Amino acid sequence: MPESLNEEANFDVLADVLDTMRLRGTIFFRSELAAPWGMKLEPTGAPRFHISLSGDCVVCANQGEHLSVNEMDIVMLPNGKEHWIADLPGRALIESRQAGEACELGTPLFQEGEITNRLMCGVVQFDTEMAHPILDTFPDVLHLSGINHSESIWMTVMSIDAEMARSGGRGGRIVDKLTEILTLQLLSRYITEHKEATGFLAALGDRRVLHALTLIHREPAHDWSLTSLGEQSGMSRATLIRQFEASVGLSPIAYLTNWRLVKAYNLVKYSNETLEQVAEAVGFGSARTLSKAFQRRYGRTPSGLRREK
Repeated sequence: MPESLNEEANFDVLADVLDTMRLRGTIFFRSELAAPWGMKLEPTGAPRFHISLSGDCVVCANQGEHLSVNEMDIVMLPNGKEHWIADLPGRALIESRQAGEACELGTPLFQEGEITNRLMCGVVQFDTEMAHPILDTFPDVLHLSGINHSESIWMTVMSIDAEMARSGGRGGRIVDKLTEILTLQLLSRYITEHKEATGFLAALGDRRVLHALTLIHREPAHDWSLTSLGEQSGMSRATLIRQFEASVGLSPIAYLTNWRLVKAYNLVKYSNETLEQVAEAVGFGSARTLSKAFQRRYGRTPSGLRREK
């Protein structure tokens, strides 16, 4: 599979996973800033990112090393850890919530003196109860640099910035959808550029494992076997099992079952389909078989989950 097709395939699988897990994104801060400035962000559990539209700055997570962020760099903290961002280390820090509220009121902070930076910050959320392996493999900090103006990822950034300007900084559904697209682009580029990625992200960078994943995600209800997955991915059964387990952490058939249950969780919680329809859509033989597997995985039956809605 050529590299460009490999990138397209990992993007497609990523999109399927994150869309199923109800990916939602928004911009919570966008402002011009005059040095000195600094903001502290409390832990949330939700991925957050910072885009340096102009000027250089510094990010530090969990009292770790200072990460130098240049103009047009993007930094994501996928695990939502506590961190700070400032023009230089050692600055006095205010809560990011306070800075965001000031922007919403039309009285942005850090405006005294010459403007040194333009910063845009966003947050994304998933329905983490679906329990997909991707949640276990995000790095603490994801730093993308060397982005060109002509790249699609920066075009998305510019579209978000333009829409934020058009809406007077209020954002809205267009900004939210663009933020979700940007999240997929960030993760896809990270996978392509960082061969040291681990777990499910590493699997998306392995050409043959990615092909097997693509087959599963395109047709989750298909009666896949190790033989059919291996043949279509260019691997023997033994090689498929070894390489798949080494990156994903599950055997191909165990992952297939897990993915069917994730899809079932999505349909049970967010659609009005009957359990029989859900079972057929995701590849379980019957509603009864689905209910048993669902309860083993999630600790409650599909009917129990629906009653919680």
